[in-house]
Amino acid sequence: MRRVAARAAAVLGIAQAAAFAATPVAAADLPVKARPLPAPVASWTQFYVGAGLGFDFASGQSNLAPIGGGPALFSLDGLQGADLGLSGFTGFDLQVAPRFVIGGFVDYDWSRQRTAVNTTLFGAANLSAVMPSLDQGWTIGGRAGFLATPDILLYGLAGYSQMRINNWNVTATFGGPVFTMQESAQTSHGYTVGAGAEYRLSSNVSLRGEYRYVALGHNTTVDPLGAIWTTDLSEHVIRIGAAYRFGQFAGPATTASAAPALDPAWTGVYVGAGIGGDALTPHVAASLPGAVDFNAAGLGGADVGGTFTIGYDRQIAPKWVVGAFGLIDAATNGGAKITATGAGAGTTVTSDLASVKWAWTVGGRVGYLVSPETLVYVLGGYTGSTARSITYSFFGLQSTSPEREYHGATFGGGFERFFSDRISARAEYRMTHVETRDDLTDGVIFTNVSAGGTIHTLRGSLVYHLPTP
Repeated sequence: MRRVAARAAAVLGIAQAAAFAATPVAAADLPVKARPLPAPVASWTQFYVGAGLGFDFASGQSNLAPIGGGPALFSLDGLQGADLGLSGFTGFDLQVAPRFVIGGFVDYDWSRQRTAVNTTLFGAANLSAVMPSLDQGWTIGGRAGFLATPDILLYGLAGYSQMRINNWNVTATFGGPVFTMQESAQTSHGYTVGAGAEYRLSSNVSLRGEYRYVALGHNTTVDPLGAIWTTDLSEHVIRIGAAYRFGQFAGPATTASAAPALDPAWTGVYVGAGIGGDALTPHVAASLPGAVDFNAAGLGGADVGGTFTIGYDRQIAPKWVVGAFGLIDAATNGGAKITATGAGAGTTVTSDLASVKWAWTVGGRVGYLVSPETLVYVLGGYTGSTARSITYSFFGLQSTSPEREYHGATFGGGFERFFSDRISARAEYRMTHVETRDDLTDGVIFTNVSAGGTIHTLRGSLVYHLPTP
């Protein structure tokens, strides 16, 4: 009996030991659910370099007075020269709070501004002048911004600028003798203020649109012929640009959830509206046979404008989109004028500055998808642009040019990015070279007036993409 009990106990002990030994193996075979990894949170703390293009236009006053005092020999108020400009920039940003970014920057600007006027009186006296204009310059400053979303930074900026200004160059001929006043280029210093928006396309690429006002103050040069030039200029600089940002666009991992993926529909009909500006660089010619021949180039204007657009895009390949569009631009320049006064005789010439009243464009675009949500594109088309009528006063007579529609080819490019499944934002630059028209006189002063030139257009727009049936 004792042997049976001992054997039973031994069997039970072995079974229990086997059960305990088997328990870890069974546990090891059970599936284990891994803890989800925290998603990284975007950070704007990065260094960057970039480049941009847009337009510059100058405004201000110039005055020529004799040494020792006396009536001004010549004065010009409302001077504007507008043309295409380029920028290169570098800087750093520091995200100091979930919604706030501060940073420093240095940028360098180049401009093609060149305003020239040539006037011939009675076939004998000739006056040619190249007016002050921006050549190049740099700005160092800082910016502070608010993150409207993790990818969109709205910012203001301020800084110190140094600009090289091409000065007056005047040549006068009176029947034989030639008088030349070539003022040396001057370096002007002043302050810069502005604002902009920057949009992150990827960890290392962002796009921005920016406006800067540069106040350059008074500058004086003494001409060897015995006259004092005083110039008071300010520059308006408008750019769209791209930046390469070094390092990953992400901070430490947190438990924040990742943003839901977008499902953009590039194929379909869209409508949009936007705002921006235009710069005009016209050439103008006018004549009164036997009395006056007048030619000007670059004496342009600028305006603030809006755009309404409708179009259709089709995604023809995983990375390519093509489309057609039509748009209408409307603009105003606020009634800007230029006034020139000649000394002694009290002769005053005034004129409105050239500006777009409204325009239409039809064309197409081809784009490449750098990401499923972001399209970089080029465009081309045909434009009809109606210039605002210009009223001018010349030697006491006043005349108003009729409104005319100018036609020409348009080229440009831009980028567009979805920030919801149906709404996208785009930034776009267009250049239109219009024909020259010679039917602009009303017969009051000049018998022949002609004008043509180039229009630079920048726009930022919001676009709604209609659901595909």
